[in-house]
Amino acid sequence: MKISEKNICQSCGMAMKNMIDFGTDRDGSINTEYCHYCFEDGEFTDRGISLEEKMARNIQIAEKLGMSKATASKLARNTLPKLRRWRKSNKAKQEKK
Repeated sequence: MKISEKNICQSCGMAMKNMIDFGTDRDGSINTEYCHYCFEDGEFTDRGISLEEKMARNIQIAEKLGMSKATASKLARNTLPKLRRWRKSNKAKQEKK
């Protein structure tokens, strides 16, 4: 399988460049949509988390890696809502308003 530099986790936005970065499906096969931190054995590792909670978690991780809180916040707010996992929940939320 050829891995594109454009592969990003559709849950957290992490770049997935190596096979070990990818999550796994229930049958053990590689899942190319989600990283191994977010998706293992066909399930989200953070099942039940909200988009807002995921953004807060991503910001915290980015800060630990040396990114400023302002930059991390902007990145999370501009990226996560557009990812496949969150588009559905975001759309449903907007329809309720």
